[in-house]
Amino acid sequence: TTSTVRICRLATMVFKVVLLILSVAAATPSSPEVRNLRGDKQVSGSNSTRLNASLVRIPSESSAPDHSLSPENLTAYLLGGWRFVAQALGVEAAFNQTTKSSQQGQTGTRSRYCLCIFDIDRTITGRQEDTGTCPGNKVVGGHDDAYGGGKVTLSHLGQNVWNTWCSADCHVRGISAHHRARPNIPVPQNILSCNRGCKARKARRMAQELGVRRSQVYMFDDKASNIRPFQGTGMNAHQISCHSREGNIGLCGATTSELKRQKGVTTCR
Repeated sequence: TTSTVRICRLATMVFKVVLLILSVAAATPSSPEVRNLRGDKQVSGSNSTRLNASLVRIPSESSAPDHSLSPENLTAYLLGGWRFVAQALGVEAAFNQTTKSSQQGQTGTRSRYCLCIFDIDRTITGRQEDTGTCPGNKVVGGHDDAYGGGKVTLSHLGQNVWNTWCSADCHVRGISAHHRARPNIPVPQNILSCNRGCKARKARRMAQELGVRRSQVYMFDDKASNIRPFQGTGMNAHQISCHSREGNIGLCGATTSELKRQKGVTTCR
């Protein structure tokens, strides 16, 4: 009806204005050193944990799930609300097309259309302080009480995750089976105490909140038991840390060469 079309147009107009305001806010950091969009950028600055000068910059402010009203979070909340209205009015397809065009048209705003989710232990990290077996790993310090404990030690992937296609094109998130967030971990530890089927459920929820299609979700984990539940979900999941193993878990952690943009669900063997 005419009234329905008018409501839809009004909702779309309001969304465009809000999106423009948030785009400007996201492009204006609070200080020259701090660049953080809900885990999609590295963070450095006075509030960050001080690391060895030889290390890559690591976003230490992401040690707990971020539920703040940052520009990205607020955009996701507003988008979800307007999409609900569009569904109720039966015009969701038109709304999706309009918002997609609006996002692509914002000058200086890069649209992140995919989502990379990383396990932490023995994926982003390797066995603590073992640089003999794993010479490419780096001890960065801070206590890590997983699998026997020791100092946080980053795998090859952990040291270079912000130089991969995931950081260039996608949202970057972390889901850990461990109950505690550890310091000096380079990806956001958004979800803790989450194992097996829980990871698939949380990944689906993350994608929904970020407006990412399931076919553009990529989960990376060292344990096959965390990968198999993704079968039949429409999401992609790949077991990595395959080159070095300690029983059913990774040993040295993952390498960047394992981070492939591949469809489907795969395990080491």
